[in-house]
Amino acid sequence: MAIPRFRYPLGELNETSDFLRIGIVDYTKSGLTRGSNPSGSVGAAGTTTSFTAGAPYTVNQNGRKNKKAFIATIILPIPSNIQDGNSVKYTEGNLDGLTAQALGIVQDAFSDRNPNRDPGTILADALKRGTNVISDPGAREYFLRGLAADAANIPFGGNLTASQLLARQTGNILNPNMELLFDGVTLRSFKFSFKLTPRNKDEAMAVKNIIRTLKKSMSPGYSQEGFDGTSRIKNLYLSTPKIFELTYMKGRSPHPFLHRFKQCFLTDMSVNYTGEGTYATYGGLPKDGGGTPVSMVMDLGFKELEPIYAGDYDPEKDSNGNIKRAAPGGVGY
Repeated sequence: MAIPRFRYPLGELNETSDFLRIGIVDYTKSGLTRGSNPSGSVGAAGTTTSFTAGAPYTVNQNGRKNKKAFIATIILPIPSNIQDGNSVKYTEGNLDGLTAQALGIVQDAFSDRNPNRDPGTILADALKRGTNVISDPGAREYFLRGLAADAANIPFGGNLTASQLLARQTGNILNPNMELLFDGVTLRSFKFSFKLTPRNKDEAMAVKNIIRTLKKSMSPGYSQEGFDGTSRIKNLYLSTPKIFELTYMKGRSPHPFLHRFKQCFLTDMSVNYTGEGTYATYGGLPKDGGGTPVSMVMDLGFKELEPIYAGDYDPEKDSNGNIKRAAPGGVGY
């Protein structure tokens, strides 16, 4: 069965034509792979057939990428104002000297693996070391002022702290040893806007099919499949919408400069059927494009399924060191 392919506009494409290709594929779950039993059997192609109870799960993200099958392809002109942006989350972290001393004591206590020492002895040693830290004049005064501040807050619900007392009485504060710490990754999102002005009945039909296909593919379906088996309750679950694979193209190859995309979901879509601010449609019968708006604006919002990692800029190799996927060209992701 031929894969539906819709294109706007219908002008000729050649080796120097730039366009955006949107491939639509069925959603494939990333899946969880559980640790294998060392004595378990191994099936075809190295598939483990027995598992260790309680073994950790790992996410199999490559399963989604390797099991895709295109169900439709849409070709659109390169939109205006194309841009990309990468971001990473960071947070400010503090670790003052007193807290660092306490952390060292606790870590040393937890790292004691001597089987001949009972937990009570380890705890007693930790408390003794903590007492030694408090014996430092600066630490002792800070600790006592903290207790005094807490006591002063009780009658009237104040919020006085030892740090505020230290600042008021000495003009100093504890050195927070502030540092910017990596806190996680983000998912990129992209917005596109297309001006659609069909010039004949063929382009009118192409625009209609493009809009309809995008709307249908971003919508969830009904499912009876649960964790184990199939439910007899009708429409108990909803299935995940389709995945979209976006590629800037030049002719038959990915664009040699523009950025790459990871697999995306179409998160929002809007179509303005009065692109010029006035309602106007072509005349004639529907089969000849009659009723098609003369100008439309289609806005699409995509969001990637996975973050960008440093390894995405390098070639992907198999266990034997052979290159399975070349490094992305152009500016990368």
